[in-house]
Formats: sequence, C-alpha cells, structure tokens
Amino acid sequence: MNKKLKYLLLFPTISLVSCGFSVSNLVPGNKYNSPVFEENYYRHWDNELKNAKIVSYKDVTGESITNYNDLEQIDPNFALGGPATAEEYGVIYKMNAVDDLFRYGYQSKLFDGQMVCGAQDGHMQYAYQLGRVQIDSNGFSARFSKESSELNYFALQFKATTDNTKDCYPVNSSELSPAGSRDHDTAIFHNSTVNLKVTLFTKTSKGIEGHQYTSEIAFNANTTNNGHVYKFFAFDLKEDNLSRLIGCSITYEVDDELINWNKEKGISLDYALMLYEMFFPYTNWN
Repeated sequence: MNKKLKYLLLFPTISLVSCGFSVSNLVPGNKYNSPVFEENYYRHWDNELKNAKIVSYKDVTGESITNYNDLEQIDPNFALGGPATAEEYGVIYKMNAVDDLFRYGYQSKLFDGQMVCGAQDGHMQYAYQLGRVQIDSNGFSARFSKESSELNYFALQFKATTDNTKDCYPVNSSELSPAGSRDHDTAIFHNSTVNLKVTLFTKTSKGIEGHQYTSEIAFNANTTNNGHVYKFFAFDLKEDNLSRLIGCSITYEVDDELINWNKEKGISLDYALMLYEMFFPYTNWN
C-alpha cells in the first residue's frame, strides 16, 4: 500500500477521533451523521430493558438541576472546589476513564467526556453531529455488560432542537413568543417544555427492574440550532439506594410552540434531544 493511500484511509479516522469518541463508532454508510435531520435518530432498544417492569416512579423536577454551576447542590465535593468548567468536568468524570466497558460501540459517544462538539476545524459544517446521539421522543436504551455499585447521582449534558432546515416558519413570527423574524441566517426563537424520563434498570433476584425519574425542563426561546444552548441535567440518587445497575434509557414528551404552530397548518416538524454526555460519578463497575 503506498503512502498516499495510507493517508487517505487514515484521514476519516483522525476527523472522528478529534471529536472525542472511539473509532469503533464507524458505522456503514456514515449512519447517524447525515446532514438530513430526520436520518440521524438513534432508536436502539434492548428487548430485556424494553420489557422490564417499572417498579418505582419519582418526579425530580424540584430536585434536579439544569446548570453545571449549580452542581454543588447535589455534589458536596463541588462546594470544596470542583472542576472549573463543564468541559473539565467531562474529562474528569467521563465513564470511559472508569472502565473499558464504555469505550466501544456507537453509545460510547455518551461516555467519552465530550460535553459539546462543534465544528472546531472550520470546514466540517456538520461536525457537531459526530459528537452527539440524537433521539426522538421514543428514546433509546443502553445495556451495560457490567453491574454497578451503589449509585451517587446521574448527570446528562444535552440540547433540544427542532429541524431548522425545514421551511415551515411563520412569515410574521409575532404569532410566536418572543416576537422576531426569520431569514436564511437567523432561525426563529421559540419556547418548549420537555418532560424528560430517565429509567435506570437494576438486576435483582426477581429479574430486571426499572426505576423511572421524570423532570420537566423548560427551553425558553433557545431550542434552535442557532441558540447553542445546552443543559447540564442532574439529580441525586443516594437516598434511593440503587445498586447493580445494568442499563438505562431516556425518553421524553415535548410541548413546543413551533411544532404546535406548524401542526395547525398541517406541517409535521421534527424535534430531537441531542445527547452529548452521560455520567454516573463515583460509581464502581464489577
């Protein structure tokens, strides 16, 4: 093999690694990295998790946080001086640093410490897609091959967005709040509320059981790609005494101004959560 050919084969791998996740995430046909919004939904579900019995429900809306700077409310270590930035937090608490279990496969995007992935190289218009797992309201599940020790808290870095490539915005955006206008360079801002559902699956003598946590999260006029607004979402698990975690799932329901406006006009608009990083800090895996 000549040097030129070796270089051409190596280049795509370098591009992917620069965005922070394992080269084993290469999938046939560049799946999930399409510039077409609706082609990127990741809908994987493990049957044993899909069919697991949900044994507990808990609304953590008033207990969860949606900002990295408020993390010390559920993690006392931050009151003593924790990571200086969200990106530093990602590097320190990323799950693939804890166990090789989280280094491989498409889902390893969620465990590599890459809190946000933008087009840093200046020429990859859709580089952000290489760093996220995009899900619709039916969500996805992640099945782990190991079991955890007692859980401390759960954290997730994500963004909510609509498909801004579709020409289905009102000419006069005063029909939405806040008032504004849309042209080819500026997407309209609008409000949405996401009812996030995180289900943690544990292994017991009775089989696999699910523990569901819900939280209502508001995205006030920032759900467009142009907004670049991310949520650091976390809630405490210490009082629940959960252990032997073998998987989790994320689903959601959404009430979105722009979706509702278009629905009245007979237009279907795609909506997604862009998941960038998932954490189970201070957890050991056996």
